[in-house]
Amino acid sequence: MYSIVQPFLLHAVTSVHAGSGSEIGLVDLPIQREKHTGFPKIESSSLKGALRYHMKLSANGNKDEEKKLELIFGGEKGDDNNTVASATALSDARILLFPVKSMRGVFAWVTCPQVIQRWNYEMSMHKKDALALPVPKENTCSTTKLLVGKSELVLEEYTFSVQVDENTKAIAQRIEQWLGVHVCIPIVDRLVVLSDDDFADFVQLSTEVNARIKINDETGTVDEGALWYEENVPPETIFYSFLYVGNPRKKDEHLKDDKQIYTYLVGERKFPEVFQLGGNSTLGRGMMRTIWLGV
Repeated sequence: MYSIVQPFLLHAVTSVHAGSGSEIGLVDLPIQREKHTGFPKIESSSLKGALRYHMKLSANGNKDEEKKLELIFGGEKGDDNNTVASATALSDARILLFPVKSMRGVFAWVTCPQVIQRWNYEMSMHKKDALALPVPKENTCSTTKLLVGKSELVLEEYTFSVQVDENTKAIAQRIEQWLGVHVCIPIVDRLVVLSDDDFADFVQLSTEVNARIKINDETGTVDEGALWYEENVPPETIFYSFLYVGNPRKKDEHLKDDKQIYTYLVGERKFPEVFQLGGNSTLGRGMMRTIWLGV
């Protein structure tokens, strides 16, 4: 069905709230998470909807561009006269690197062997073996700049004994090369590989949780019941996803096949380099940067 597969990274420029709806718990509005791991994710429907919305705004009422978007993303919801299916798909965006406050170096990007192994499996599955990363040992880092003393690393209020590892350094150098000028903070100075369990703890307990209120215009006080807690993925989080491209479901003189759709999205840079995703757009949150791999 989909003949072209293109991986890409997503860099959270600001806090991002890709919500999963309201829940009864400490956090009223949690973020989307994988059920079996608890890792943060961005569901493909959220990602695709945000991209379509951004590209439709960029079309600025141009009818030819809007027709192309219908071929690429499918007919608009609720339009019974246009039921054409999408020629593209997106995978759920999965976590690759997560930022955690560090006693030295301000913050570290953390990952774990399970995340790297899953990355390699998915790249191999899509015949992108050139993007595979070396599998690192747990409790290793890419540099001594994060260390307190000879081998102590302090993340949040936890202390870890770590060692500099060549595989971890190689991963940091590779990812930094991919990110290029898009992320000015050098990953080679702050990559840490934790155990799978420690990584799972940080991505579940070290997200941003903000209290939100609504002020009554007449009284100038908080409305009763208008206090809620909202979870966000912190800035500098790195996700990855895949763009799948197939042939259009109906004939079109501009986008005749999968290659032309891919060229339109990636080659002509119609796929947005920066876009807003999730809630709180009026608060300046949800800004994501797209970074293509191997293009």
